[in-house]
Amino acid sequence: MRIAHIAAVLVAAQVAPASLIGGPASVHAQQVQRLPLAPIPAKGEPVAPFFEGWYRNDDGSFTFSFGYLNLNTQEVLDVRLGAENHIEPREFDGMQPTHFPVRPRRDRGVFSVTVPSSWEDGEERVVWTITANGVTSSVPARVFAPALQLDYGPRAMGSVPPLVRFDREGEAGQHVQGVWGEPRSAKVGEPLTLQLWTEEVSVRDSEDLVNQEVDVEVTWFKHQGPAAPVEFEPWQITVAGGIGEATTAVTFREPGEYILRARVDNWDANDSSAGNQCCWSNAYVRVTVTP
Repeated sequence: MRIAHIAAVLVAAQVAPASLIGGPASVHAQQVQRLPLAPIPAKGEPVAPFFEGWYRNDDGSFTFSFGYLNLNTQEVLDVRLGAENHIEPREFDGMQPTHFPVRPRRDRGVFSVTVPSSWEDGEERVVWTITANGVTSSVPARVFAPALQLDYGPRAMGSVPPLVRFDREGEAGQHVQGVWGEPRSAKVGEPLTLQLWTEEVSVRDSEDLVNQEVDVEVTWFKHQGPAAPVEFEPWQITVAGGIGEATTAVTFREPGEYILRARVDNWDANDSSAGNQCCWSNAYVRVTVTP
């Protein structure tokens, strides 16, 4: 039910009036209707923002998880913060991605917004709006619909998101909120080394559940920054057994302010996948790049 409901949110965010999804979601511009089985265009299509669901936190607050779908198969889109990529209310604006690759086209839980306990009545909304290739899409997030409530607990065989650190002895992050590293600086054309330490964890709720020792995959993305490509070498790192260090080198082609994101997942486990909103953690770092 939950996955079907999320899929419905995507369709509604592209083609439906606000009343169908609890508004104020909307779509504008000259959108061409295609047959359901028509080939997916290589370019010229927009980005669809996703509201993945909401978490109830121990302190009474709520966290909204957001993702996106780049509807193109080949066109990488960069939509800078501002009129064409913004969140309302303004106090929550600024953490959304500006870079929308085609690898992957659909990315879940890339950032989150936490709202106070007073939002439990479901009246207040956080709305993410993106305009790309002439199409404006908005998706609202609020505390409603039990089918969209997510949880931090273990899955059927005990999997939970891996822990991730920017320092071997530093603070660990987990889940969509993740962890932030200390700001870094780099120069155009000069590789910058980034290191993460991962720890795969699982929970046994009964003797019938068997802990799995699975690999952890670390995948790096440009989250925000100038439209120029950012090159990671390697782009993906496998941490055997789930515990250890993952090192990459990132090179920038243009100066500017960037946010990089690492997705740290254990999707090799039998009970873990992006489709069931588990199990990965985010790691973010700001990088100032000079000429």
